[in-house]
Amino acid sequence: MPRLRLHTRLLTTGCAALAFTAATVSAPGVAAADPTATDAWPTSCDAEAAGYRLVRVLDLPTAANWRDSTPPYTFDDTAGVAGGFDRVGYCLELTTEAGTTWVWTSMEALSENPDDLGLPTRMEQSRHQFVDDLTVASNVPGVQEVDGGSGWVEMWPNQYDGTGSRQIPGASETARDADDAVLWANGYGSFQVHAFADAADARGPRAADAATATPVLAVNAFTTAGPQTMDIGIGAGPGENPDWTSAENADDYTARRLTFYARPSLARVDTAPISRQVVPRPGRTATSVSVPVSGVALDPDVTAVELRTTRDGRQTTRRATVSPAAPQFSFTVSLPVALASTDLDLVALTADGKSHRIGRALDVVAGDVIVVQGQSNAQAGQQSNSTSSEADRSRWVRTFGTSNNNNSRLAAAIGGWTYAMGDNIQRVAAIGQWAVRMGQLMSAELGIPIVIVNGARGGKPISYFARNDSAPTDGATSYGMLLQRLTRAGLTGPDAIDVMLWYQGEADRDKAEVHVAGFTELVADWRQDYGAELPVYVHQVRSSPCDQAIPVALRDAQRRLPDTIDNLRVLSTTGLNGHDGCHFDYIDGYRTFGEHNAAMLLDGLYRPGAPKVAPPNPRGAHRIDENPHQLVVKLLSPADPLTVEDGAAADFRVPGTVVESVRWQRGRGLVLTLDRPVPADATVAYVAHRGAGPRVIDTLGMGLLAFQIPVE
Repeated sequence: MPRLRLHTRLLTTGCAALAFTAATVSAPGVAAADPTATDAWPTSCDAEAAGYRLVRVLDLPTAANWRDSTPPYTFDDTAGVAGGFDRVGYCLELTTEAGTTWVWTSMEALSENPDDLGLPTRMEQSRHQFVDDLTVASNVPGVQEVDGGSGWVEMWPNQYDGTGSRQIPGASETARDADDAVLWANGYGSFQVHAFADAADARGPRAADAATATPVLAVNAFTTAGPQTMDIGIGAGPGENPDWTSAENADDYTARRLTFYARPSLARVDTAPISRQVVPRPGRTATSVSVPVSGVALDPDVTAVELRTTRDGRQTTRRATVSPAAPQFSFTVSLPVALASTDLDLVALTADGKSHRIGRALDVVAGDVIVVQGQSNAQAGQQSNSTSSEADRSRWVRTFGTSNNNNSRLAAAIGGWTYAMGDNIQRVAAIGQWAVRMGQLMSAELGIPIVIVNGARGGKPISYFARNDSAPTDGATSYGMLLQRLTRAGLTGPDAIDVMLWYQGEADRDKAEVHVAGFTELVADWRQDYGAELPVYVHQVRSSPCDQAIPVALRDAQRRLPDTIDNLRVLSTTGLNGHDGCHFDYIDGYRTFGEHNAAMLLDGLYRPGAPKVAPPNPRGAHRIDENPHQLVVKLLSPADPLTVEDGAAADFRVPGTVVESVRWQRGRGLVLTLDRPVPADATVAYVAHRGAGPRVIDTLGMGLLAFQIPVE
């Protein structure tokens, strides 16, 4: 199924997944593989592989290091499926003196490239995603047969750890099991398929006491230096790691064969949504989105194509008649912009009266799109000894691909839609803790799904995020990686992105001019690539650099960005007590910050009229004629009323004086009392507090923006 765009706002297949999945059926009229070659390589899975073409046979040694190289396949006919395939199958056979155990699994094609039908020895071949319409058959006790189920694949040449994507309820965060995290470093290798006990478990986060997906097959440690004895298994492993990692058991078998198959396509699907996709709506006002589904019948025996759409338990069917002279088919599906899921099945009808599923997309929705970019407080992972954000996840808050941007090859390879999680960073599905809370609140308030794509990278200065103007999609740059990812997700083009959220500046070490120049250029580039009217929300950093509360030049420059950049608003972080000097706990930190974000976005983007929600922001400062020891910081509306907590005066600075007290006075603003008369040419600054401490906050708990202004 070629990866063609549906239109400027809708994903087709993406790099790592095809638009539809397909069922295990024979493909009438499609030529089988060379019979002599097939007969020469019989397997225990031949009955299950009916209708598939043999592509590769790999006799596994006990140890190997095939990093960035092609394994020595005993049989290779990748050229035979160059015409297209819609489904792949894997057969693992393990032989001992007692006999041969085997497992067969088939699923949607994970790539259109025939060279990817093999072990993933190059990062470009990495896959880490849901698969649907999964089949499993085996002669191993305990391996549950599956027909039309859902699964999860972990296929890469890299190292990995147990902190996963939170897509598998009950999966361990330490043991290697059905949900691990691929790391940027090459050099171990995982080829694993896992099956959900119930397909419903693959439709969003939910609590579970035990893992709801278990290993079907595993071949690990095929890119290790040394090399190390491979880990090979069918079903769940008996040791600490259910996915057989570190089992080093390949020499337990006298023969180990992994065979790869592909099913030639009955039809080519050119445009369609994919499973779990959020289709962006135009303009934040549409109540429905029209989604095209189209393609071409390839087999002359196909007489019609049906699109079966299921929503809320009700199915509708539409049919398009096709023929060799007119093989094209086309449908349009209307998706409601609501908390409503739609399943789509594409079925080919053949002249012999049989029906054959040729495509499937599950749990498709329509909603709005938010992008998060910046450094570590944009990544916003769970801090040591902090609370998890897991309870605030929602099946209606989703993301695409991986936030692991340490390696451009890996970032470009991994696609697929997932249910967003916040605790872990540089992972599939990771969007950050405050983004999880923000998305949950916005989705519930608006009654629509929300996409959040996080491209942040910790510890980086403003220059790291710059665009390569000669090649904006340059995957070697942070800008290019994010643009590529959004393009693969169908989230580029006019109005596709509803807002860009930015949290960065600690690494710029209070170099205000450098930061402002770089950010101003970055906003111009965003608006060129994502839409001229793109709203931008900037989070004023708590400190720049980290752990230093006094420098305020960069923070004040961020506060003043709306003076020079249109359609930009600023959020504060000074009202968050859960602060460790650089990052934030979840409680009274990222969680509260997510609530502030939701309040400002709901107010600024979805409610007509002038914004009513904003952090307290100074408009100016002046002396009080009748009291030379006092000055007033006037505030922009809507800042009233404010709470000034005891001790907050210590965070205000008027050079040459000591600020003895600060109070809020209705109609005036913040009244500062000094230990001496206000000096000539005085300035006043608010630097906020390092860590938990006294705050100046509004009724929503938003803190006063840090500032430095002259006293008139």
